[in-house]
Amino acid sequence: MRWRRTIARCGIAFEIWPLGALCASFAVAASPAGAQPPLDFAGKTITIISSFGPGGGYTIYADLLARRLGAHLPGRPAVVVRTMPGAGGMNGANHIANVAARDGTVLGVVPQTVAIAQALGHAGPRYDVRTLNWIGRINSNVEVQQTWHGSGVRSVADAKAKEVVLGGTGPDSSSVVFPRILNAIVGTRFKVVAGYEGVNMVSIAMERGEVEGIVRPWAVTKTVRPEWLHEKKIHLILQYALARHPEIGDVPAVVDLADNDEQRQLLSLYASGSDIGRAIVAPPGVPSAIVDALRRAFTAAMTDPALIADVQKSGLDIDPLPGERLQAMVSRAIDVPAAVIDSARRFAPAK
Repeated sequence: MRWRRTIARCGIAFEIWPLGALCASFAVAASPAGAQPPLDFAGKTITIISSFGPGGGYTIYADLLARRLGAHLPGRPAVVVRTMPGAGGMNGANHIANVAARDGTVLGVVPQTVAIAQALGHAGPRYDVRTLNWIGRINSNVEVQQTWHGSGVRSVADAKAKEVVLGGTGPDSSSVVFPRILNAIVGTRFKVVAGYEGVNMVSIAMERGEVEGIVRPWAVTKTVRPEWLHEKKIHLILQYALARHPEIGDVPAVVDLADNDEQRQLLSLYASGSDIGRAIVAPPGVPSAIVDALRRAFTAAMTDPALIADVQKSGLDIDPLPGERLQAMVSRAIDVPAAVIDSARRFAPAK
């Protein structure tokens, strides 16, 4: 009976995850030496590392996926989330690239700026985004520059006339880099206080009056402390995106501020991070059969009625992208003209 149950499990795996060759090699008693057993995560725990602290958008989406991913993997493993904040998400990203196990049991949600930081040659990244195995994107991410109601700043024009203190995370994060670029290109007067552990800590600092503005994803803005919107405690002055999000179409996109093609290319380089969004990666060197299984499980989880119900209940947005397409998109993100890179480095120099 035990042998028959094992064969049945392979049959299910063959139907859901096309691993026919592996199952066949297992089913044949006289299989050759060295033949691989069927992929099975039974009894294992998969850890999704969030590169930021609890309460922020990265961790919220990691939790969303963790609840449903295991049901679509062979052996139905447990899936847990571990936070690893620091250095604007670089601590987590570097851990995934260089330390994490390469057997499919460790995944990560990395900063959407991973490609930009690499393209600019920053010292923090110790990875190559082209060698990471991109499993899939849970949601694209439109980040919005927000100011507190007491700041006196309600628009980009106001930010050009009056200094406003912003809270930021790590040196390569969009919360630090984008205001710096806008100061140089557009003439805003943002003053960034960097070093906060994550967006949740910046939110607390803003409410306490320590800072006057924050960069938060729109998906988080409307679900975490939504009363700030309803009570007009925050003003949305700019969205860091290639195009305006349809839900906030009256808020200008950062590329709308460009005066010429060079500025538009530069701003588009940074805004491309919104397309990476909240994405799941596996470390380099994970066997291709495992990567394929993880990608199929991810796609299945994102259409799972239980996950859709979770999304509807929470009010979160999802905008999934398959791993293969995400892998190609990330590679393109760092393939930009040298002149644009040189221009970008003037505003966000490598450290």
